[in-house]
Amino acid sequence: MAIDFQIVLPQESIILTRIEYVPGTGVNGVPLTLAIQGDDFTAVDEVQINLVTSPDVIVIDKHRLLAQVPDLLASSTLTSVTVLSKHLTVTPHSFLRFRIPRTSGRVQGILRLMQLYLKILFTTPGTDIFNPGLGGGVLENLGSTFGADKTGEVVGNLAIAVNQTTRQIVALQSRDQRVPRDERLLNARLLSASMNIAEAALIGTIEISSQAGRTATANLEL
Repeated sequence: MAIDFQIVLPQESIILTRIEYVPGTGVNGVPLTLAIQGDDFTAVDEVQINLVTSPDVIVIDKHRLLAQVPDLLASSTLTSVTVLSKHLTVTPHSFLRFRIPRTSGRVQGILRLMQLYLKILFTTPGTDIFNPGLGGGVLENLGSTFGADKTGEVVGNLAIAVNQTTRQIVALQSRDQRVPRDERLLNARLLSASMNIAEAALIGTIEISSQAGRTATANLEL
């Protein structure tokens, strides 16, 4: 079985039940702080506020923590809070992160299939000298300028890119009988897609299925 070096980390996003500002913070030199409640904070890795990492997190107990609001967001409207766990999962609550782990990691099975899928989805056609036609071109579409009335077109382009990537991977793997069934793509579906105008971000959820019957959910915010 082939093994790749892992660069995609699907971290669990912990379900949150309550978020509020801590009284008395944000004045007289006291950093603005959020009090956050959620399902299980026993393995918290990072807290992101408006997609920016909190500089100081204190876990009070299993269901409560405090997170300092980054200084650059002190006067901004709170739009999103994400608490990431150290657990790596491929569930609908996973949050994909692209980075090289502190310690070398290897990936196989459904995670390897998801990593391959995302690599090709983000590849711009014409940039791979060995296969110029390869790529879903998602990043190329995001780099274009669009108005508020064109968000539907951007979302539609993501759907086209998902279908194109699926066809390309199925065709590539059909010529290589060494690919195991748990790494061989059966299908990929775009479950949801929308534009966040305030953050200029494209948000989508893709479900990837292997021929072995396993599925992985890729939550993207680009």
